[in-house]
Amino acid sequence: MRSKSIVNSIYTKKTIERINKKNTLLGISYNYDINSLLCSHLLISAFIFIIIFIIKKDLLISLIITVSYFALFEYVFFDLRLKKREKLLEKESSFYFQILSLTLEAGNNLKGAIELTSKTIDNTLSKEFRRVIEDTELGKSLTESLNDLKLRIPSDTVNNIILNLLESNIYGNNMIESLNNQLDYLNDKLLLETKGRINKMPVKISIVSVLIFVPLILIIILGPIIINLINT
Repeated sequence: MRSKSIVNSIYTKKTIERINKKNTLLGISYNYDINSLLCSHLLISAFIFIIIFIIKKDLLISLIITVSYFALFEYVFFDLRLKKREKLLEKESSFYFQILSLTLEAGNNLKGAIELTSKTIDNTLSKEFRRVIEDTELGKSLTESLNDLKLRIPSDTVNNIILNLLESNIYGNNMIESLNNQLDYLNDKLLLETKGRINKMPVKISIVSVLIFVPLILIIILGPIIINLINT
């Protein structure tokens, strides 16, 4: 309760809600207590300020470094990890939903198809869907469990597929056709991203080549001149 009151007095309600949302998007593998996390962040910031001030004896430098750490915390701790998680889930989703589609074609209902597919595949997305089945066994409806799943997924593409599954299950639409259409879109997106990375490679190679070879060429050209100047 004490850490909660400290956090509430320092951070705005909007900030706490935003960080709590990002914490949820990290998935079931991470379950940080937001109050403890933010309280620790404040203590570390204070510790950094004290250490820098003792070493540098400069109030301005200490404040700049502390404020920089304080400001970058959310980006480094949450945003970078969420970007990585988003790419991972989109990469895994293509195979997962293909197997789910085949399982649905075999005559299983959505819950049975999710349960069977999640047992067959072992990856991050599969673990999230396993939680869906666990939640339904604890009394939640499949709709509620899938809506909770969307809160743990940082990818809009994957969430659109989950939403289509939900709507098809509720309104009785052709679930397999809808899922296959979403898979086509997902595969096209992954293909375009791969082509984009390939197209950027020559530029990256050119930059690396310039950074490596230009200094070497300068050393070769100027080396003899510098040696002659030293010897004279």
